[in-house]
Amino acid sequence: MTSHPPRSPWRVRRTPLEGREVAEWFRLRGWAVELPDATASHAFIDEAVVADVAVRRVWHTGLALSRPPFAPGGAASGIGERIDTLVVHVAGVGAIRVGDEPETSLTPNDVLLIPRDAALAYHSDEPIARIEIDHGVRDRAAEAFHAKGGLVSVAMITSAVNALFHAHDQRGGGGGG
Repeated sequence: MTSHPPRSPWRVRRTPLEGREVAEWFRLRGWAVELPDATASHAFIDEAVVADVAVRRVWHTGLALSRPPFAPGGAASGIGERIDTLVVHVAGVGAIRVGDEPETSLTPNDVLLIPRDAALAYHSDEPIARIEIDHGVRDRAAEAFHAKGGLVSVAMITSAVNALFHAHDQRGGGGGG
């Protein structure tokens, strides 16, 4: 009798994208994309979803994104409409504007919490990588924050997310998707 590893409750997808597929992936998650040359855009997304949590490793070439604040009945994130997002900026340099705040630069190891009710604009002129953790919100939205590098939590979050996707790979994709 052959033993199989237990099936994970996580739905895991690996999604390589190019050209207009990049804009479509973001659009389906509520983002507007401004691409200087859509045919030259590339992205690679690892995404794991369970219940009201989505974890992503996102890499893409330079682009500009914007997202309006949450509105009931708006576009879905993949886990539902009401989400706050924790972002760990892993590689590359970009800039972000949350709500009416001034634009601020993003460099590796920056951590942000982006509340669901904040308008958001993001851009980079170079390839970037980040980790995103969306969590469904049942009550009020969190307050935004941005911490510049050096947090111990960055290493812990990055290690945990990489371990999640590595474990999925070791099981031969046993998480669904």
